[in-house]
Amino acid sequence: MRIGLILILFVCAFANAEDQAFGKVFIGTVDSFRDNQDTQYGLEYQFAGGKTQYDFKPFIGMMRTRHASHYLYTGFSRTSKFSASQTGLSVNFSFGPGLYLHGGGEDTDLGHWFELRTSAGLLWTFADNTRMGIHFSHLSNASIASENPGTELISFTYELPF
Repeated sequence: MRIGLILILFVCAFANAEDQAFGKVFIGTVDSFRDNQDTQYGLEYQFAGGKTQYDFKPFIGMMRTRHASHYLYTGFSRTSKFSASQTGLSVNFSFGPGLYLHGGGEDTDLGHWFELRTSAGLLWTFADNTRMGIHFSHLSNASIASENPGTELISFTYELPF
């Protein structure tokens, strides 16, 4: 795990960051590795302009599951291109807190209203600067509650530049 984290930080340090705002729509699964998988979908907005020396950009978003669980979140992300080309592959990492409301359906009750979200994804940028990608995310309350089942999400994304 530590070697993977070091590799991720190394890639981000030497890859090219970008400076543009994006709106994102996504759909996928929540509880991805459990028997009670559910559909999740949502919207996210990534602001332009890095707010730190490492070009981390703020974002806000909301997610909903088919069983009416909701997650409103914010945080910082970095998208790094692997080449100077306008098109091609890039990697995205993000982290942030959010407010979670369990809908009472079959999806997992995460044990607390405060949850942290970490995410990593691969994106392909097209000539018109739109992007499509796949993201893996994890939601957890970081053990601030006695119950902390956490959950994984797999999302397919479409992003439009602003």
